[in-house]
Amino acid sequence: MTATAGAGSSPALTRGYGPLLRTPGAAAFTWAAAVGRLPIAMLGIGTVLLVEDRRGSYALAGLVSAAYALGLAVLAPLISRAVDRRGQRVVLPFALGLSTLGVFALVLLAGTQAPAGWLVAAAAVMSASSSQLGSCVRSRWSDLLTAADRQGDIAKAYAWESVVDEVVFVFGPLVVVTCALLDPAVGLALAALLGAIGTLALVAQRSTEPPVRSASGGRHPSALVSPGLRTLTVSMLFVGVLFGTVEVSMVAFAEERGSAAAGGLLLALVAGGSAAAGLGYGLVHWAAPLHRRFLIALVGLAFGLVPMTFAPSVALMAPAALLAGIAISPSLIGAFGLVDPLVPPAARTEGFSWLNSGLGVGVAAGFAASGAVADSSSARTALLVALGGAVAAAAVGFAFRRTLVPRDAV
Repeated sequence: MTATAGAGSSPALTRGYGPLLRTPGAAAFTWAAAVGRLPIAMLGIGTVLLVEDRRGSYALAGLVSAAYALGLAVLAPLISRAVDRRGQRVVLPFALGLSTLGVFALVLLAGTQAPAGWLVAAAAVMSASSSQLGSCVRSRWSDLLTAADRQGDIAKAYAWESVVDEVVFVFGPLVVVTCALLDPAVGLALAALLGAIGTLALVAQRSTEPPVRSASGGRHPSALVSPGLRTLTVSMLFVGVLFGTVEVSMVAFAEERGSAAAGGLLLALVAGGSAAAGLGYGLVHWAAPLHRRFLIALVGLAFGLVPMTFAPSVALMAPAALLAGIAISPSLIGAFGLVDPLVPPAARTEGFSWLNSGLGVGVAAGFAASGAVADSSSARTALLVALGGAVAAAAVGFAFRRTLVPRDAV
């Protein structure tokens, strides 16, 4: 993978993200979406803390949390499809109302003797709002930069949003755990409040909202009619398995070596490596086409996990975790970047959501698989599941690589 400086201007590495964020309207919508996305990283762990505290059952807490993860995977494409057809300002407030209802229903029901099915239903709809904002903000970037004839900056914008995602997933759980020192319900209520602030701030920004586009022939087929999007979604599912497995395995690895507190540090190193890589990736003008960079990034992701699998101690796991994290952002940036050329503009928001759904299903599967393996064997064995997820993601990408080539590049 080679990189070159942008022709006819100062090198990309010297420009930073300042010019991008100074694009009229950009800073306002990206920060609104960042605040609105915090509940994604807060509601899952917040649900576990609340249900276990109120009902005294980790099994029930896991079941309810799994319903939330499944809701992320199922509702996101449906609501994003509605966004493509009706517009962000019409659909997002409705989704916010549904999500807020789910949060407060769960808080109220968890402290009663309500059947478990009611808790599951409440958790399933909590994801209706915040799960859309990442897709919506990427659609805004694409439209804004295309209208300004700055298509070359779209990859940088997606890199920036990847970094924002990492920051969200670092700070969100910390906020919820801190709130739980008072009461687990406080964390969920705060998540609902932040989601409302971010979502309403985003929809209020009408000037950067993408227009509703009519599909050809007046029909609105699913974004999944694109073979390339199907390939990306399945590949992201396996990347999600990697994410879920690493999260559980790092904690188990640290506990096995008598340093439970180090689990959080190891996960922070993974996230930190990914954030740093995302920042660097967006500052370089790459010569290789995006679909090729995506495939190379998947291979790098697999190789980056090998040192983690064999690290014998927490001290050696720390640099291995940082190395593994460095390969994450390029894979995600490539996947989201390919949605633009592979999916019709009228279904773009839905296309982004399918990638998030693939990741969500994979994370849930990774949680389940790695937890079972760590209990029955060891954290090192569980890390092999993560490596298997990375290898499978790369295998899918290479097996169907022709579907990832945009038509204008054929």
